[in-house]
Formats: sequence, C-alpha cells, structure tokens
Amino acid sequence: MAVLSLSSQVAMGHVGNSATAFALRRLGHVVWDVPTTVLSFHPGHGRPEGKALECGSVSAIIRAVITRARPDLVFSGYLGDPTNGEMLARHLDRLRNDGDCRYVLDPVIGDTHTGRYVSREVASTIRDSLMPRADIVLPNSFELGVLAGMPTTTETEVTEAARHLLSLGPDAVVCTSSPGAADQVHVLIVQRDSRYRISMPAIPDAPHGTGDLFAGLFMARMLDGMPLQNAAALAAAAVHAVIGWSRALGDSDLALVAAQSSLLDPPLEAEITVLQAEPEAAA
Repeated sequence: MAVLSLSSQVAMGHVGNSATAFALRRLGHVVWDVPTTVLSFHPGHGRPEGKALECGSVSAIIRAVITRARPDLVFSGYLGDPTNGEMLARHLDRLRNDGDCRYVLDPVIGDTHTGRYVSREVASTIRDSLMPRADIVLPNSFELGVLAGMPTTTETEVTEAARHLLSLGPDAVVCTSSPGAADQVHVLIVQRDSRYRISMPAIPDAPHGTGDLFAGLFMARMLDGMPLQNAAALAAAAVHAVIGWSRALGDSDLALVAAQSSLLDPPLEAEITVLQAEPEAAA
C-alpha cells in the first residue's frame, strides 16, 4: 500500500521521515515522503544546516504526487509551520471527497522532558484543523494533554483525555508514553469500545526519533490488516530492539541499518493487557 508521509527530513541520522519512511519501506509499503524541513541532522546534535520549506512548495509537491496516484493513507508528523497544517487539511478534504483515505496524525508538539518545542500556532493548528480529521492520533502523554487541555500524569487521566479526543472525531488514540512503572514503557490504545496497554522494559537514554520510528512500524502493521493492539505491540518491540542495538553500538542515532532485521522480527515480545474488551470479544 502507498503512504503519503509529511514530516521533517535529515541527511544524517533517523528522525522524522528519515525514520518513519525507512520503517514503512522495510516492511513492504510504498512511501511518498514529503519534507516540511530539510536539515543536516537533528538539532539535539548541535546547530544544523538546512531550512524549512515554504508552504507553497510543500503543497505543490503534494498536489503533484496525488495527481498521479491516490495514497491509501496520509500521515503527518513535524509540521514546522502552522500554514502546513491548514494546507494539509485542505488536501485531506479533497482526497476524501474523491473516496476513502485514512489519516494518521502524529501531533509533534513537545514532550515531558523539554516541554513544547513548536509554536502555539502550530499546536493550535494541529488541535483545531488536523486532529478532528484524523482516524488515528499518536500523541505522547505531553501532546495528549495539550490537545485535550487535560492532565495526563496517570493512566486514568490519559484514558479520560483520550476519550475526550475521540469525542472530537478520531476513531483511536494511541498514547505512546502512558505513565507507569519506572522500569516499563507503556503504550495505551483507547478506542470507543476497547482499551489496551502495551508494556515493554524501559531502556534509558534512547536516541531521538523513537516516536517517528514507532509511527512507521505501527502504520506498516496496521496496513497489513493487524488489529491496533497487535500493530502497536510489534512496533513497540521493534523500537525496543533498535534502541538496544543503538546502545550496544554506541550510536547516538537510531541504528536502523544495523538493526533492520529486528523491524521484521523483534527478538522480544511486548505484553498486551486487555483493559476493556470490545463487545464482540467479551461476548
């Protein structure tokens, strides 16, 4: 299947589309990756060279691509500028007027360690223009709190915030950093009639780009027809394996090339806990 992926791109390392598109392609899907910014490397390594692309150029690339063929799924990550969000919303409306096209939103706003690292205008555009159009939203707990305007310091609060987002349009919220034990990483999946917790052992000091990698792996499995909880479990297990490879090799970036076999077959399984079963499963 084909994914139109709008996000950042780096020449060195694996963040933004340089992680998301790699994972999707490695798992067998076509990716039309459209950059919002092009940088030499992640700013966490120092001041990068490069720039943000003008919204008109980004829009023209998307328009030219979808004129030739329709994507099966649209994904957006780092926007860089609020006009990119408004522009993407217009393209999504046109695609959906012509037929079914799913949309997965990674609302790149910030995290609990550094706070918000995009402008308030970008965060508002994600919340008001993109989030209601999304089929699936992939926030970390900080981003979920920003979108919902609610606290997200406990699993109960994450659940309530996710349910608030569901009332505004999305079919599922996948919180990629739900609070839990210090030695565990939890992914919480909330749908209208079901809720699942995915658990993996935590590895400290993970390189940048784990959220981007998770998004690509998750979408690849979802496009293969897996239930969301199974897609998230395989994605979490593969991210865990890549972080382990990166630590072992002393790589300050995600060691995706060295660890790419783990994307297909992670050596460690994630634990899936059913918190609320779908009515059919409970019957």
